[in-house]
Amino acid sequence: MTEQVSGRDVLRQARELYAHYRHIVQPRQHKVAVIRFTPEAHDPPDWRMRLEASRVSAEQKVKAFEHLGFQADHVVLPPGIDRAGFAGVLDRYNQDQATRAIIVQFPPPADLRAVVAGMDPAKDIDALLKARSPYPACATAEGIYRVAEPFAQDSPTIAVVGSKGFVGQGVVGLLRENGHDPITLDQGQDLRLVREADIVISVTGNPGILGPDHIRPHHRVVIDSGFVPQADGSVRGDVHPAASGIPQHVTPVPGGIGPVEMATLMERVIRQEVDPAVTPWKVTPGPFLDRTAFAPAAPGAAAPTATRPTVTPTGPVSIAEAARLRAGGAAPAAPGVPAGPPRTPAAPAAAIHQQPRQGGAPAR
Repeated sequence: MTEQVSGRDVLRQARELYAHYRHIVQPRQHKVAVIRFTPEAHDPPDWRMRLEASRVSAEQKVKAFEHLGFQADHVVLPPGIDRAGFAGVLDRYNQDQATRAIIVQFPPPADLRAVVAGMDPAKDIDALLKARSPYPACATAEGIYRVAEPFAQDSPTIAVVGSKGFVGQGVVGLLRENGHDPITLDQGQDLRLVREADIVISVTGNPGILGPDHIRPHHRVVIDSGFVPQADGSVRGDVHPAASGIPQHVTPVPGGIGPVEMATLMERVIRQEVDPAVTPWKVTPGPFLDRTAFAPAAPGAAAPTATRPTVTPTGPVSIAEAARLRAGGAAPAAPGVPAGPPRTPAAPAAAIHQQPRQGGAPAR
C-alpha cells in the first residue's frame, strides 16, 4: 500500500508553529508583495494553464502571509503589460520600506523575464535572483529537498527529472551541497533511468510524464512537484495516475509540494523578520524498505522488517509481502504521513514518450 506524504499536514504544522509570531508582526504593518501575470485572449492553452497554476499559487501565498500577520499585496498585472509597467511596479515595492519581501510568480512572459533582475535582492524571499538572493534555492526546491532528506539518511540513489529547470536546478544544488550525487534527467533523455534510483523527484510540470514504465515498488518516495490545472477543473501532476499506487510513498497532487512551499515561505519570512532561531517544520517518514527487499525471494529467506526512517533487511521478500509489511507488519506511520488509498493494478509497462519541459508550472 502506497502511503501519501501530506503537504497539507506540513502546512498545518507550520501554521501552528508560527502563529504565535502574529502578535509581533501585525503591529509593524509590514507587507509582502505577490505579483502575478494574466494571459492575453490569444495566448495558447498551455500558457493559460500555467498562468492559472500561478494564480492558485499566488492566492495560497497571500493566505499564508496573512496568517502570520503580514499585509499581503496581491498584485495582478494586466494582460499585455510592457517592460516599463512591470519595472514600475517592482520599483515601487523596492522603495517601500514597509514591504519586506517580493515574490514574482513564475513564469513571467518571456519579454519581461529580464525585468525581474531589478528586484531588490534583500527582498528576494524566493531566490528568483539566484546567486544574488539571500537564499540558495527557491522555496519549492528547499521544500522538496526537506521532504526527501529523511528518506535519504543512508545515501541512496536519487533521480531528479526536470533538472535543468528553475526548480530542478535548485533541488540538484541542495542535494549536492548535502553530499548527494543525483541522477539528473531532462529533455531528450531516457526517463526509464529513474528505475535505478531509490528516490525519484519530478519537477517538470508535464502531466503524467512518469508512468508504470518508470515508477517501481522499490522507490522509497516519489516526490511530484507538478501542478497543471485541466479544463475540467481537475489538476494533474508529473506522475501518471496508473503509477501513483506503485511506490512506497508519494506526494499527492494536489496537497503535496504546494503546501510544503507555503510552509517554507512562512518559515523564511519569520526567520528573516522576527526570529532567526525559528523552529523549522519537518517531515517524519513512515516505514519503508530498502530495494534489496524487492529482489526475487530465495527459498527459506527471512522477511525484512520495515523501519523508520532506514532499513536493514535480513533477506529478500516479494513485492506483495513488502506491501503487506508496510501496511500492517511494521510500526504505524508517523503523524503527518497518512496512509494512501489501496494500490490499484498498474497499467501495462509501456514507455511514456513525452519528455519534460524545462521549468514547469508552480507546484501545489
